[in-house]
Amino acid sequence: MIETLAQIAGDSRKGSFTAGIVLFDDVVVEAAPIVRYMKGWTRQRVRSYAGQRKWTVSVVHEIKRERP
Repeated sequence: MIETLAQIAGDSRKGSFTAGIVLFDDVVVEAAPIVRYMKGWTRQRVRSYAGQRKWTVSVVHEIKRERP
């Protein structure tokens, strides 16, 4: 299993923000409150949506883990 920590930065109606998401095998399993609706999304869906909004998505850390 690949665990990925990513950062999303951009502008919303409430101003600029930076938020984190955690993905297991390219699926969002945890998300900051401002992007909580992304839980269950694939990496590609997050990147596509962020691109439409002109947000940036950056991988902060990635690690291979054993399956439980």
